[in-house]
Amino acid sequence: MDNIVLVFITLISSTVSIICIRYNIRLRNYLKAFIKTSKNISNREFHSRLNIDVRGELGELSKNFNDMIDIMNSKIEEVEYNHLQMTSILKSISHGILAVDIDGNIMLINDEAKSILKCNEDKIIEGKNINIIIQESSLLKEIALFKGSKESKYVEITTDDEIVYSINLDPIYLQDMNNVIIGSIINIKDITEKVKLENMRTDFVANVSHELKTPLTSISGFVETLKLNENIDVATRNRFLGIIESESDRLKRLIDDILLLSFIEKNETKSLELVNIYEIFMEVYEMTDYFAKSKNINVSYKFSDQSISILSNRDYIKQIFLNLIDNAIKYTPENNNVYVEVYYDKNNLVIKVGDNGIGIPKEDINRIFERFYRVDKARSRDVGGTGLGLAIIKHIVKSLDGTINVKSELGQGSEFIITIPKKFP
Repeated sequence: MDNIVLVFITLISSTVSIICIRYNIRLRNYLKAFIKTSKNISNREFHSRLNIDVRGELGELSKNFNDMIDIMNSKIEEVEYNHLQMTSILKSISHGILAVDIDGNIMLINDEAKSILKCNEDKIIEGKNINIIIQESSLLKEIALFKGSKESKYVEITTDDEIVYSINLDPIYLQDMNNVIIGSIINIKDITEKVKLENMRTDFVANVSHELKTPLTSISGFVETLKLNENIDVATRNRFLGIIESESDRLKRLIDDILLLSFIEKNETKSLELVNIYEIFMEVYEMTDYFAKSKNINVSYKFSDQSISILSNRDYIKQIFLNLIDNAIKYTPENNNVYVEVYYDKNNLVIKVGDNGIGIPKEDINRIFERFYRVDKARSRDVGGTGLGLAIIKHIVKSLDGTINVKSELGQGSEFIITIPKKFP
């Protein structure tokens, strides 16, 4: 009887041991699979799943683990998509966008901001402090002063290099908490060219007003004098009328030049045609011949080929010749020479107009194309200049994708060299 009980106990113990061993082996295999899958997930292999055929609590754990992977994968894809959208939007914004936390660490920056701040676009900027990245002290000062502010702010700063920035600073609030500020977002834009254009526009209006006022004042004064003095002798009356006529002509030339300059600057393209350069030049030559002969100035010309043609606007080419030749005659003393040379240089039309006249001082050469800029104001007005001729030529040449250069020496003369790309019909 005792033997039977002993055998029974031994049998039961063996069975339990076998079951435990098998369970331990299965549990160990499950743990290995779990470790392997979790390791894959940590390596961003989100396609991995826990594939173990078990029931009960281990089966429930396996199912929950796989569900967790699916949810995590979905959330990561959503975050990555949102990040891609945000990155695309930031890259598309023409302004520089910079977001910093409350400690001044950069949370977000787009390429335009990197360019404005002269950062290395290949390096990771996020996470670094603005004191390391931003070299402009005035910008750092504005960001520091704005720290913790709940009101948006707009400022314009001018650097030592005369670069003008417009800066919008806005607070960043913690989501759903309007009282907790976590940083600032800085919208920065280089408006140097805009400011320059606005200043140029202001100066232009002021100059136009001054230039128009001078002949109008003169005309008004002499008309008033004639009205109040009926007994003025004929010679004096005719002299006054001559001055009124001269000032009226000057006023008309000024208005015509302003309108032409405005037309060119608006890029209102006139119809293009194949124009013969020699024919246009001869028209201008005949127009200026009387003026040249009145000063005994010889106007010589040389064309490499009289059939030279270019796809352009006829009036523009005529205006170039007329202004340059007229200026050369005006500012060249009597008994001297003016020359014109036209030729092709590869696929470019080259026009040279020069003289052996009074020349241009070196300090004035870079400014002669500015509107209303005159090297010698008194002389320019005496010869009937409006101060817009060279500005008009510059914009015409620019509209034709060309360039204009000047060689000049005071007392020795000047040479204007215009290069215009040849355009084929």
